[in-house]
Amino acid sequence: MKWKEMCGIAGIHRFDKNLVNKEVLEEMGGKLAHRGPDGSGIYVDQHMGLVHRRLKIIDLSDKAHQPMTYGGGRFVICYNGEVYNYLELKKELEEEGFSFESNSDTEVILASYARWGVGCVRKFNGMFAFAIWDSREKKLFCARDRLGVKPFYYHCSSKRFAFASEIKSLLSLRDVLVKPNHKVMRDFLVLGILNHSSETFFEGICELKPAHILIIDRRGLRKESYWEIEVSDKLDENGMVAIEAEKFRNLLTDAIRIRLRSDVPVGSCLSGGIDSTSIVCLIYALSSCNQKALSGENLKTFSAVSEIPYLDERSYIRLVNASTNAEAHFVFPEIIDFIEELDKLIWHQEEPFSNASVYAQWCVFRSAAKAGIKVVLDGQGADEQLCGYRKFSYFFLRELISRGEILCFLKEICNSPANFNFFKGVDFRHSLRYFRGWQRYGGLSKIVRPEAFFSAQKENVIGWAGSLAQRILLDMTRYSLPSLLRYEDKNSMAFSIESRTPFLDYRLVEFLARLPLRLKIRNGWNKFILRDAMKGIIPEEIRWRRAKLAFDVPQDVWLQNGLREAVKEAFSSKGLLASILFTERLCLEFDAFGSGRSSISGNFFFRAFILERWSQRFSVKG
Repeated sequence: MKWKEMCGIAGIHRFDKNLVNKEVLEEMGGKLAHRGPDGSGIYVDQHMGLVHRRLKIIDLSDKAHQPMTYGGGRFVICYNGEVYNYLELKKELEEEGFSFESNSDTEVILASYARWGVGCVRKFNGMFAFAIWDSREKKLFCARDRLGVKPFYYHCSSKRFAFASEIKSLLSLRDVLVKPNHKVMRDFLVLGILNHSSETFFEGICELKPAHILIIDRRGLRKESYWEIEVSDKLDENGMVAIEAEKFRNLLTDAIRIRLRSDVPVGSCLSGGIDSTSIVCLIYALSSCNQKALSGENLKTFSAVSEIPYLDERSYIRLVNASTNAEAHFVFPEIIDFIEELDKLIWHQEEPFSNASVYAQWCVFRSAAKAGIKVVLDGQGADEQLCGYRKFSYFFLRELISRGEILCFLKEICNSPANFNFFKGVDFRHSLRYFRGWQRYGGLSKIVRPEAFFSAQKENVIGWAGSLAQRILLDMTRYSLPSLLRYEDKNSMAFSIESRTPFLDYRLVEFLARLPLRLKIRNGWNKFILRDAMKGIIPEEIRWRRAKLAFDVPQDVWLQNGLREAVKEAFSSKGLLASILFTERLCLEFDAFGSGRSSISGNFFFRAFILERWSQRFSVKG
């Protein structure tokens, strides 16, 4: 029987002569109960302590219990995540003489470490964050997956190193002070970026970067990268569209296949867009080919929709469900529920979030939990790799001009299937602001205190200079994907759900990074290779759909109506915002926004509101 589980992990490694306090470990684990409500385990070895919260999905036996030991008790692991290729690795290890007592991927990780050492992480295809303690060598080895799907937070002092799946677990430690990180807050408020470095909103609490390992031994503490993405800036594909599309389809199909390894019902998020539609339709194709992709029941899909026409994608979603026999589940995020659940949402997210669509995703995972689903597939990562956001088109056109590719430039805007609809609905004054930071953010200079405004502007120069390939890389590693993965992990685990992201299979990521740019944007269409690869697999209405919604809510309407009083109250308080913003001017500008007279977007007001509510929820003071 296969075994998988999602979990919460935490640990303490003391540098001084003090022993690890078991009660402190228990308190840290208690803060992670929602990540693993089905049980807990503790390991203490004088100066090393590990705690694990377990979410049982398949194997209920004690053989799968964590912390798990291996090698006669020498190695001990505390692990959160999935190594999807564990069956293949297990077979390889068995051929080399390794034996196993359980059916778990946890034991495969331990055996891999015993065989390949710290280089074992390069063998893993999955999402993971783990810590392995070598009790003989007194060595702690920690690792995080290549894209940072699973979290790993830590706090280090002269006396001890502590880590956890969530920040709130580290806040249990008596010597960890709840203090704000002003640099991170400035970048968030002024630029709207977050999770773009190893720092968090809490001073002194950091994240282990994606694709990094951390080692503590007699030599001290050191961190190393074990994998990097290199995005090609090659332009033309030299007539290889069909061949590359077939490779892409095969890789995506296999990424989905191994993420369907489960003995519990698997569901999928589904918007009316091409990414999640491709996943649902490929699951159906795998099931139709008798590959045991699903066991028994039809696939259940989960979607956030709205009674507001421009936010409602039910017509597209029903089209997908009808063609795959999937069972649709719809949720309707409402402002009254958002207000009621906001503090709970902030508590689980732990750091501020940039827009209200996070709540729509929260509702989707709650719906999946109510339907009895513990594993959900999602399309995260496709937009960043395949130029799915509008901004990528501007980078692409600018790049064509800079390379002197005038004919290609004209072809993009004139000979696309939709002709001039490439720019349909584009506000060119707004578009120019993508590359002119002062115009884009200048309106904030009267609200944001000068030291915060000018500090954040330095970051803006880095973000909007450079080529299309550089921007793709930045969105994958810094500006877009890291925060989206944080939202996904915290929202899914709040409801004890495991979320899997096939577009972030590292084999697929490496393949897409090598592709020429004109296989990502071509004739005015983004995600070109995905559209070509899905011919005959997904409905044509979606394959050539240009509009992009995903799960969203009418944020500006909420700000001006149902949230108005709560926002005004937050802005008028003498809390954290006052250290960064001129709050009196902020209130006046918010009034102007409500009457349509402000040049500042609703996104900024939402960020300021959430930042203040976050500081109140976690008792963070400036």
